[in-house]
Amino acid sequence: MSQKVELDEKEYKKLSLHFRKVASRFLTTDFREADDNLARFLAFIDDSPIIKDFINKNNVVKYDMEEIVKSREYGQKFKLPVKDSEEIGFIYQLLSHVNETEGSIFSVSIGYNIGRKYQEASDRFNQLVVKPLVDHIVSYLGEMAIDMELDKKSTTQFNIGDFRGQLNHAEGQASISANQTYNETKVEELKEVAQKFAQALIEDKSIPDKEKEDTVELVEAAVQEVESEKPKKVIVRTAMDQVRAVNDVAGAGANVITFGTQLLQLFQGFIG
Repeated sequence: MSQKVELDEKEYKKLSLHFRKVASRFLTTDFREADDNLARFLAFIDDSPIIKDFINKNNVVKYDMEEIVKSREYGQKFKLPVKDSEEIGFIYQLLSHVNETEGSIFSVSIGYNIGRKYQEASDRFNQLVVKPLVDHIVSYLGEMAIDMELDKKSTTQFNIGDFRGQLNHAEGQASISANQTYNETKVEELKEVAQKFAQALIEDKSIPDKEKEDTVELVEAAVQEVESEKPKKVIVRTAMDQVRAVNDVAGAGANVITFGTQLLQLFQGFIG
């Protein structure tokens, strides 16, 4: 039986921050650490009354996960339900089943890889199966912010510096500083477009502040990942999905759409 749980603004922000951190850790996990990070992810959900209540409300249809997992052929993808509520329940039951009985998430992620790399299997499974559940929870937390009218506050700070430094945006004033020069032209171009996109996003009044904050954070992480020697594609793809979602917001300004489209093209060039 679900129980209504109340949060104040500070508790909500802590919950949202901690969930994004534990979800990101699982989504970007090294395949050798996937089991531990799956356990952490599920434990966080089970220990968070707000999120667990959301899961329980949607976890209505019971699936025979033992049979579903056992009957799956190598390379066959899990068919996620179409309805949001059923998809939430299915993914949660699948992850719980793996955590409790299978012993290793490798048993269900293997076969999701296109090549022969185990890490690719882990990344693609997380992108195609785990991320939809994360997105549902993030959307739920975003709706909570709207209900709490947090999107109407003007004190939000956004880190939209040169993605290695910091620039704090306050309502009514904005500037972008990029003092460091990098050798690779494409990375420099990406950073420049990312800054313009972030600035356009902040100035757009049709997009809630929470959505802006999440988007800037994901883009920043993706840019930093691109600059690394071995960038994790799942992080870049997650940022791209968020940029697409923002571009699709009704009323999104022309600058957001223009720079968002350019950003998607540049990111795509790095992940192939």
